[in-house]
Amino acid sequence: MVALFRWGRRLDLQAPAGTVFDQIATHPENWPRWFTPADDVHYEGPPPHGVGSMRFFRLYRLVRAREQIIVWAPDERFAHQVHETNVPGVSALMEQWTLAPLTDMRTRVSWTLAIDGRPFVRLLLRASRRHIGRLFHNSAHRLETLCLAGAGGRGRRPA
Repeated sequence: MVALFRWGRRLDLQAPAGTVFDQIATHPENWPRWFTPADDVHYEGPPPHGVGSMRFFRLYRLVRAREQIIVWAPDERFAHQVHETNVPGVSALMEQWTLAPLTDMRTRVSWTLAIDGRPFVRLLLRASRRHIGRLFHNSAHRLETLCLAGAGGRGRRPA
Protein backbone atom coordinates (compact mmCIF):
# COMPACT_ATOMS: atom_id res chain seq x y z
CA MET A 1 0.00 0.00 0.00
CA VAL A 2 1.27 3.45 -0.89
CA ALA A 3 0.19 5.88 1.82
CA LEU A 4 0.69 9.61 2.08
CA PHE A 5 0.68 9.46 5.87
CA ARG A 6 2.74 6.96 7.77
CA TRP A 7 3.45 6.91 11.49
CA GLY A 8 5.87 4.67 13.25
CA ARG A 9 6.46 4.38 16.96
CA ARG A 10 8.52 2.03 19.09
CA LEU A 11 8.44 1.31 22.79
CA ASP A 12 9.87 -1.37 25.06
CA LEU A 13 7.30 -3.09 27.28
CA GLN A 14 7.86 -5.15 30.42
CA ALA A 15 5.92 -8.15 29.08
CA PRO A 16 6.69 -11.31 27.09
CA ALA A 17 6.09 -11.12 23.33
CA GLY A 18 3.56 -13.95 23.51
CA THR A 19 1.44 -12.10 26.06
CA VAL A 20 1.58 -8.87 24.03
CA PHE A 21 0.59 -10.73 20.85
CA ASP A 22 -2.23 -12.44 22.71
CA GLN A 23 -3.70 -9.10 23.77
CA ILE A 24 -3.25 -7.43 20.38
CA ALA A 25 -4.37 -10.29 18.12
CA THR A 26 -6.14 -13.05 20.02
CA HIS A 27 -8.24 -10.98 22.43
CA PRO A 28 -9.76 -8.08 20.46
CA GLU A 29 -12.44 -7.74 23.16
CA ASN A 30 -9.68 -6.36 25.43
CA TRP A 31 -8.77 -3.46 23.12
CA PRO A 32 -11.14 -1.04 24.91
CA ARG A 33 -9.27 -1.82 28.13
CA TRP A 34 -5.99 -0.43 26.80
CA PHE A 35 -6.85 1.59 23.66
CA THR A 36 -9.35 4.11 25.03
CA PRO A 37 -10.93 5.29 21.75
CA ALA A 38 -12.06 1.71 21.02
CA ASP A 39 -15.41 0.69 22.42
CA ASP A 40 -16.14 -2.49 20.45
CA VAL A 41 -13.62 -4.79 18.80
CA HIS A 42 -14.41 -8.37 17.84
CA TYR A 43 -13.82 -10.98 15.17
CA GLU A 44 -16.59 -11.91 12.81
CA GLY A 45 -17.11 -15.64 12.84
CA PRO A 46 -15.86 -18.39 15.12
CA PRO A 47 -12.19 -19.14 15.91
CA PRO A 48 -9.60 -19.99 14.92
CA HIS A 49 -8.71 -16.54 13.60
CA GLY A 50 -5.77 -15.64 11.44
CA VAL A 51 -4.89 -14.30 8.00
CA GLY A 52 -8.07 -13.53 6.11
CA SER A 53 -10.24 -13.18 9.25
CA MET A 54 -12.48 -10.13 9.44
CA ARG A 55 -12.60 -7.95 12.54
CA PHE A 56 -15.10 -5.26 13.49
CA PHE A 57 -13.63 -2.15 15.13
CA ARG A 58 -15.58 0.81 16.53
CA LEU A 59 -14.01 4.02 17.85
CA TYR A 60 -15.69 6.74 19.89
CA ARG A 61 -19.06 5.00 19.35
CA LEU A 62 -19.03 6.68 15.94
CA VAL A 63 -16.30 5.42 13.59
CA ARG A 64 -16.80 1.88 12.33
CA ALA A 65 -14.49 -0.31 10.28
CA ARG A 66 -14.26 -3.87 9.06
CA GLU A 67 -10.65 -4.94 8.99
CA GLN A 68 -9.07 -7.91 7.28
CA ILE A 69 -6.13 -9.60 8.98
CA ILE A 70 -3.21 -9.70 6.54
CA VAL A 71 -0.40 -10.92 8.85
CA TRP A 72 -0.73 -13.30 11.81
CA ALA A 73 2.68 -14.46 13.02
CA PRO A 74 2.30 -15.42 16.71
CA ASP A 75 4.67 -13.57 19.05
CA GLU A 76 6.17 -11.66 16.09
CA ARG A 77 3.80 -9.66 13.89
CA PHE A 78 0.15 -8.75 13.46
CA ALA A 79 -1.26 -6.54 10.70
CA HIS A 80 -4.61 -5.62 9.24
CA GLN A 81 -6.02 -3.41 6.54
CA VAL A 82 -9.36 -1.66 6.55
CA HIS A 83 -11.73 -3.42 4.21
CA GLU A 84 -14.57 -0.91 4.66
CA THR A 85 -15.30 2.08 6.89
CA ASN A 86 -17.96 4.71 7.45
CA VAL A 87 -15.33 7.49 7.39
CA PRO A 88 -15.73 9.40 4.13
CA GLY A 89 -12.55 10.21 2.27
CA VAL A 90 -10.33 7.44 3.68
CA SER A 91 -9.16 5.38 0.72
CA ALA A 92 -6.68 3.08 2.49
CA LEU A 93 -5.60 2.26 6.04
CA MET A 94 -3.17 -0.37 7.29
CA GLU A 95 -1.83 -1.01 10.79
CA GLN A 96 1.04 -3.29 11.77
CA TRP A 97 2.46 -4.41 15.12
CA THR A 98 5.94 -5.97 15.19
CA LEU A 99 7.22 -7.61 18.37
CA ALA A 100 10.88 -8.27 19.13
CA PRO A 101 11.67 -10.12 22.37
CA LEU A 102 14.54 -8.43 24.21
CA THR A 103 14.42 -10.83 27.17
CA ASP A 104 11.89 -13.35 28.47
CA MET A 105 9.99 -10.47 30.12
CA ARG A 106 10.73 -7.51 27.83
CA THR A 107 9.48 -6.87 24.30
CA ARG A 108 10.18 -4.09 21.81
CA VAL A 109 6.87 -3.13 20.23
CA SER A 110 6.99 -1.33 16.89
CA TRP A 111 3.74 0.10 15.57
CA THR A 112 3.08 1.43 12.07
CA LEU A 113 -0.05 3.16 10.84
CA ALA A 114 -0.39 4.08 7.16
CA ILE A 115 -3.35 6.06 5.82
CA ASP A 116 -4.29 7.61 2.51
CA GLY A 117 -7.31 9.70 1.70
CA ARG A 118 -8.82 12.78 0.14
CA PRO A 119 -7.39 16.27 0.79
CA PHE A 120 -9.62 17.01 3.83
CA VAL A 121 -8.56 13.70 5.40
CA ARG A 122 -4.91 14.61 4.78
CA LEU A 123 -5.42 17.97 6.49
CA LEU A 124 -7.02 16.29 9.50
CA LEU A 125 -4.16 13.77 9.69
CA ARG A 126 -1.54 16.52 9.56
CA ALA A 127 -3.25 18.29 12.46
CA SER A 128 -3.47 15.13 14.55
CA ARG A 129 0.15 13.89 14.35
CA ARG A 130 1.03 14.88 17.93
CA HIS A 131 -2.22 13.41 19.29
CA ILE A 132 -1.62 10.08 17.53
CA GLY A 133 1.89 9.80 18.99
CA ARG A 134 0.60 10.53 22.50
CA LEU A 135 -2.26 8.07 22.01
CA PHE A 136 0.20 5.28 21.07
CA HIS A 137 2.45 6.01 24.04
CA ASN A 138 -0.41 6.04 26.57
CA SER A 139 -2.09 2.98 25.03
CA ALA A 140 1.16 1.00 25.04
CA HIS A 141 1.59 1.64 28.76
CA ARG A 142 -2.00 0.50 29.46
CA LEU A 143 -1.31 -2.58 27.30
CA GLU A 144 1.78 -3.28 29.40
CA THR A 145 -0.30 -3.00 32.59
CA LEU A 146 -2.88 -5.40 31.16
CA CYS A 147 -0.18 -7.90 30.15
CA LEU A 148 1.46 -7.75 33.57
CA ALA A 149 -1.90 -8.32 35.26
CA GLY A 150 -2.23 -11.52 33.24
CA ALA A 151 -5.65 -10.43 32.02
CA GLY A 152 -7.54 -12.96 29.98
CA GLY A 153 -10.90 -12.17 28.48
CA ARG A 154 -12.82 -9.80 30.76
CA GLY A 155 -12.39 -7.24 33.48
CA ARG A 156 -12.23 -3.56 34.03
CA ARG A 157 -10.10 -1.11 32.09
CA PRO A 158 -6.62 -0.48 33.57
CA ALA A 159 -6.15 3.01 35.06
